[in-house]
Amino acid sequence: MRLRFPHRALLALAASLASLACSPAARERLREHTYPPSFNYISQEQLHSAMWQLADHSAQIDRLMREPGGGGETLRARVILELGEMERAAAALGPGGWPSNHPLVSRNIDRFRQDLADARHAAELDPPVYFLAGSVSGACMQCHGGD
Repeated sequence: MRLRFPHRALLALAASLASLACSPAARERLREHTYPPSFNYISQEQLHSAMWQLADHSAQIDRLMREPGGGGETLRARVILELGEMERAAAALGPGGWPSNHPLVSRNIDRFRQDLADARHAAELDPPVYFLAGSVSGACMQCHGGD
């Protein structure tokens, strides 16, 4: 049995292969093979997700620092929780000291992670010190600047 329109079948096959090759999953697999192992590729999804999480937790800390009442164990626990979440979000940006496709992240992530760890340790002191927690959002200005 012979196909009447073999060129249409080939065209349909080529179109479906092209659409598969352009899919986000295919691009991610391709990047695994095109970047050297010492290069930390940060996908746009990872970057936006981590940055949005950092921004949200930073805003939560700012709100906590502005709440009247002066503190107590509830404030301390909430600040420590938010800083821990920020540390987890920053860890999603990959290892520090490696080049990446986001030079600002590569250049500043180690210092930012240290700022977060220092702020969490200061909040864990007895009595807690919140100065570093309150200045965490200022660390974001290293990359994002201010207007």
